[in-house]
Order: sequence, then C-alpha cells, then structure tokens
Amino acid sequence: MIGMESIYFKSIVSIRDKNDNSNVPLTSCKIQKILSTYSNTKIPIYKLIVDNKSISRNNSYLVLYTCQTCNIQNEITLNLFMRKVNKETKCCESCKNSQEIKCKNQSQFMKDNIHKIRSGEYINEVVKVKSNSLEEHLKKSKEDWDLEDENFKEQYFLHHLTDEDYTRVSCKIISISNDKITKLNDWNYFPTYRIYNQSRFTPMLVHKTENRTEKPNYIKFKCDICECEYVHRDLEIVKNHLKLLCQQCSLVNKKFHLRKKTLNDGTSILWQSVPERRFIEWCQEKQIKIKNGPVLPYSFKETMHKYRVDFELPDKKVLVEIKDNHCWHREEQKTGKFRAKELSATEWCKNHEYTYHVIFPRTMQKFKDSMISL
Repeated sequence: MIGMESIYFKSIVSIRDKNDNSNVPLTSCKIQKILSTYSNTKIPIYKLIVDNKSISRNNSYLVLYTCQTCNIQNEITLNLFMRKVNKETKCCESCKNSQEIKCKNQSQFMKDNIHKIRSGEYINEVVKVKSNSLEEHLKKSKEDWDLEDENFKEQYFLHHLTDEDYTRVSCKIISISNDKITKLNDWNYFPTYRIYNQSRFTPMLVHKTENRTEKPNYIKFKCDICECEYVHRDLEIVKNHLKLLCQQCSLVNKKFHLRKKTLNDGTSILWQSVPERRFIEWCQEKQIKIKNGPVLPYSFKETMHKYRVDFELPDKKVLVEIKDNHCWHREEQKTGKFRAKELSATEWCKNHEYTYHVIFPRTMQKFKDSMISL
C-alpha cells in the first residue's frame, strides 16, 4: 500500500471480532480502493481487505487505532473507521472536542446562558430547516449538476438514462411503480434529481402540476416481439437496449434471430427461418388466416419448460410446427425433448379439437395441398 491508505493502516493497533473476541491478523489485512458491483456512482472507495476478500458493511469488527492528531488510542466499529479513511478525517472524537475554537464557543455559550440554565428558564431553540419547494429543488439540482466535473457526468450517464434514452423507451412503457403511474404524459423525466447520499443524483419522474415526484421503479414494458407485458425493476436495465424484449423472447432471440412480419390484416407474426417466412407468405396468398401458435407447458427431465408452437391456422383448426434437418432438432429427438413437446401439443389439440402437424421441406407441398382441400 502507498499514500493515504498506508498512513491509516499503520495507525491500526488491532482488529477484533466482537462476537467471539478473536483478533484478525493484521498481516492478512490491507486497505484498498474497491469499486462495488452495485455502486450507483461507479466511483471506487476504500475498504478493508481480509484474506483477499472485501469486508462488507454488515460486519462485527472493531478497530483499535491510534489517533494521528492526539496519539490517543480509540476503539470504534470498522464502518466508522473506513468512513474516516474515505473522508480523510484525522481527528478522533476526543481531540475534536478539545479543539480551541470549539472550547471557546462552548465557554462563551455557558457564560451567556448559565443563569437561565440554572433557573430552568433556558429553552433550546430548534433551528428550522427551510423546506424548498419542488421548483426550487429542481433549480438547485441543475445548479449542483453544472458544478460537477465532466468525468463524473460521463460516468453517471454510462449507467443512467439521458433524456434521449428515456424518450426512446417511453413509448414502450405501460406503467410505473407497479401500475401506480399509467398516464406518462402527465410526468416529466428529470435525469439529475439532487439527493444527499453518496450517489448525489438520481433519475426521477416529476409531476409539476401536482407537485409530486416518483422514483421510476418496477416499470411495465410491452415486448417489441410478442407484445406481451413484462416488468423490469428499474430503467437502467434498458439503457443500451435497441429492442425491449421480455424474458422469453430475449432467451429465444439469443439462440434464434426472431423477426416480425406485418400481415395483410395489420396484425403481426413472428418467424425465424426462411421456410417459416415462405409459409406465412403462402398463407397470405391463399387467404388462409395464420397467427403464432400457443405457448404450451411441458415437462422434460422433471423440469417444466415452455414450447412456443410456430403457427396456428384457426379457420382450419390446425397447429403447424415447421422443422428442418438441423443438428439441434436431431439432438432434441435423440434426448426425447421434442417428443415431450409433441405430447404437450397433441394434448392441447385434443382439448381444442385441433390437429397437430410437424412439417419438413420435403413434406411441405403435400401439407399445402391438404390445407387447400380442407
């Protein structure tokens, strides 16, 4: 260690665990700057490292250290000691209270009020803190933001959404705060709302006419592909997403590139292979109504999964699965996974008086002919 952290580490006499009074060997410890995975500021802070592991705030350690100012030994919690390190505080409580200016102020206070204190007439006046209006706080937020350095601003917007980012995703937002906010047009996005903790700023939704603010959490989105509704805990997760996808579509889209096609009646349908696209176009040409098939639950190796059937022809009461001789399909047949899917689809068809067809390129024409004659 070099620099300031070395000075503070050398002041430590011992570190003990208050639960069992055992001492932590100082040879296994060091103070080091760490960037927390869940930090909002993305700024590293000093933490105690024991056996190459960072000690969290939830700990039972007490630190006995020698004050750099008065040389008096004090024992405080590890959290308080690390706060001193990060704030570069050199005085302990003892020498801080013995500072000359503080003693003079206290002495003068006692001279001015001793008679009232003895007679019981002294009243401790509570200083009232002015509460700013929302408009004043927004103005203060802008002023404080302008004072921040460019590096902080750049790091902040690497994580949080800018006004442009929010405008891009807002059209896909259905509600915020577990359906508490549904009329987004009544709210303005304020990306740099001033708060008074380590983060310093946070995005906030502002309703100026009602003088209210709301933290944008638990946002319900509409999926760009299947158009279902799904929830994210916060806005930041969609910061760099060009497409907003639900969990199911996101998982599928990583393995297969799903695409969306608009049909003649204005509805949309998903496809992922050329044979599927050509089948959709054929149905449109023959004026056969087509839509994506149902999502069916099925069990495989004692675990529940979901099977998204390719297409449904509702007027023909038919479910269609289009396959090619791909390696992953052969693997599903080998393991029995596709058989489990077939059983689920067959059961659904039985309950709805449908028929289920698995179509390959070599059997496609025969199936088309059967649909025309059906």
